[in-house]
Amino acid sequence: MKLTKYKHACVRLSKDGKDLLVDPGIWAEDEAFEGIDAILVTHEHFDHLDADRVRALDVPIWTNAGVAAELSKDGAELGDRVTVVSGGESFEAAGFQISAYGNDHAIILPELGVPCQNVGYLIEDAVYHPGDSFTKPDREVHTNLVPISGPWFSLPNAIDYVREVGAKQTIGIHDALLSEIGLTMGERWIGTQGNKPYVALKPAESVEIN
Repeated sequence: MKLTKYKHACVRLSKDGKDLLVDPGIWAEDEAFEGIDAILVTHEHFDHLDADRVRALDVPIWTNAGVAAELSKDGAELGDRVTVVSGGESFEAAGFQISAYGNDHAIILPELGVPCQNVGYLIEDAVYHPGDSFTKPDREVHTNLVPISGPWFSLPNAIDYVREVGAKQTIGIHDALLSEIGLTMGERWIGTQGNKPYVALKPAESVEIN
């Protein structure tokens, strides 16, 4: 299986001639959307969901109720293209086996409470995308996509999360707000946990997941 990282939190997974797109936000490159077979969206924030481009694609979408409502705004007719899922459910999308985890976005400020729903996805029991959360999967993970910036982000919490998941390798995501200097934070702090490889991918770079 090949994983290609695009801007911010958008990744594309390719296997057996099928392509699955996860969290295509407004900063994702157009090429990320080309020829895809299915979409997963963790939550409704614009940096994870470009609603206009997603609506324009005639492909099935798996997501939570909040995103489904966002996609249906202004009378948009998506028919049966959208399937609502919650943490604890498993399903198949374009030939990929998916397990969903959690239901809440990480808290930004305590007085604001949970901002919205958020579902993380474990794909092929190998690649885990948590969206905007540090929700942990309940099984071994080969590749953990770890957020490394954002208004809800905390470095100590991220390090605890990486240690507890214990993946064979980590890849930094959720990084569009960082400068080149800031991007080294992921490699310096997160990449030194547990003596496991940290893969710092630039947009459109790929890695094979074996």
